[in-house]
Amino acid sequence: MRSKIIYAIVFVLIAGSWAGNIAYYRDYRLPEGGFLNHRIETMYDPGVSFDLLYVANTDDKKKPVSVRTDELPSLRFYPAQVHSQLSHQTIYLLRGYFDVARMEERTSELAPIVLDSVYVSFSDGTESLQRVGNIVAYREARPIEGHTSPFSMSSVSSGSDHSGRASVRMTRPMTLTNISSSWLSELGDDFQYAWGADSETSGQMPTELKNKDALYLSYQFLIPHGSPRSLDVYNVLLRQDFVDSKGQKYANELFANYLPYPTEAEMRAYVREKRSEAK
Repeated sequence: MRSKIIYAIVFVLIAGSWAGNIAYYRDYRLPEGGFLNHRIETMYDPGVSFDLLYVANTDDKKKPVSVRTDELPSLRFYPAQVHSQLSHQTIYLLRGYFDVARMEERTSELAPIVLDSVYVSFSDGTESLQRVGNIVAYREARPIEGHTSPFSMSSVSSGSDHSGRASVRMTRPMTLTNISSSWLSELGDDFQYAWGADSETSGQMPTELKNKDALYLSYQFLIPHGSPRSLDVYNVLLRQDFVDSKGQKYANELFANYLPYPTEAEMRAYVREKRSEAK
């Protein structure tokens, strides 16, 4: 009788462990690693960088190492680093940059390159093509021959609350004609920016800027936790377009970055979504 009780207890423990493993795989484990959804604007120029976030189960032995694309041969990535560590998943950050030694000369503006997938290399020596969202690489003429920059004394700062600000000073009279980004309409009220200038009071464009005037630009992402895009990655290029008295056009760029740090609840919801998609 005693042996039967012991066997019953062992059976209950095994069944409980088995049920726990089923719950773990259902609620906490990704079917496979992959990139978060990205909305990246970048300039195809030396000195410009952007980040990609890859999420995988923490106990996965196959970890991301680097990224490459056929369309942008000069795009290089630093080794992957841990961006965020959660209970069951790890988010890796891969920072891309453009290798000046591999960049071709561009005497005129070319059409942007748009990517929705990249090749990922892993620690086990394998490589796979994976969806990343959208990466838009603008290819303007560099350098602009025969024209000196009308900007000086630029400064940029950003905060932990997904906000930032920048200023740039004019070296001669300029007209600010537009401020734009590909992602403004998509973000809607989840992204706000404001601008001002030393001699500007109307807040309307086009606006005249005098020699030594400064243009001030600030922004903030207002993406709430739990929203459909709270785990998206954004690199918003706020492009400021100018024209001088001779009709020559210039642009100044400010990159506004949003890198999510998911809560445990948001990651569980993400896992459930990915498991549902995999069925």
